Amino acid sequence: MRLFLANDTATGRHAGCNAVMRSLNAALAAVPGLQVIGRHTVGSESLDEAAFLEADALLINGEGTLHHSTARAMLLLAMLDEAKRMGKRVLLVNALFQQYEGPEDILANLALLTVREPRSAAFARRFGGRPLVLLDSAADPAFLGLGTPRPLRHGTVIGGAHANGLLKSPFAGIAGDTLAMTDARFEDIVATLRQAELYLTAQHHGVYAAALAGCPFIATPSNSHKIESFINWTGLPIPICLRQDEIESAMAFARRNPSIYVELQDFLRSQSVLTAAMIAEALR
Repeated sequence: MRLFLANDTATGRHAGCNAVMRSLNAALAAVPGLQVIGRHTVGSESLDEAAFLEADALLINGEGTLHHSTARAMLLLAMLDEAKRMGKRVLLVNALFQQYEGPEDILANLALLTVREPRSAAFARRFGGRPLVLLDSAADPAFLGLGTPRPLRHGTVIGGAHANGLLKSPFAGIAGDTLAMTDARFEDIVATLRQAELYLTAQHHGVYAAALAGCPFIATPSNSHKIESFINWTGLPIPICLRQDEIESAMAFARRNPSIYVELQDFLRSQSVLTAAMIAEALR
């Protein structure tokens, strides 16, 4: 079985994106008889057409790209549609959907469709999809024990914010160590947050890192519904700050209620990420 992989997000310094691709590459390598013969990298408009045509299957990593109808998203969906038309097996994994204008059956007849939270699942079903809700692949337990913690001077650790997030510089003026998704490997961030009292983040993978560490955190929205929908999925009363003046009270809540974040850690342990067995079943 020859496979073409689209939207490889391991080309930059973002720890969450790199962790996603490490898990996905490991899963693909564990599928017997599978050969990845071509790759498309995130943000690229070029495509190895010969490899795409030769491939028996197309796997699209939906992470970080598909949530709105941007040019990048439409390119991936055009690849998906063309691969279906050519009779290839198509897998779209680790996806998030929020806004899309196009054919109502664009997600129909996929060999595998996985999304990261229930809102995306509901949206995908509107366009013919039959989604499976899984954790973000960055939460793959196979790699989380490999982290090296960084020394901390403060109990509070301050993460990054998405450039297109709701609040600009939401944690400015708050004292603490800084630790964003571009500062270390994902497993190192998780290991570091196991020592912290509180993490402040406006990034989806920052929320995941804190949740995996069992570290109390507060969050502000990123560039899509991914943080809010993930928290809603868990059913836990974890605050998401929509305004700057909500941050101080949310920090106090998180410090008073560490048991909620232990429950969140248990929730993640009860869920699954995409596995080699799921990919093999979809390709059989």
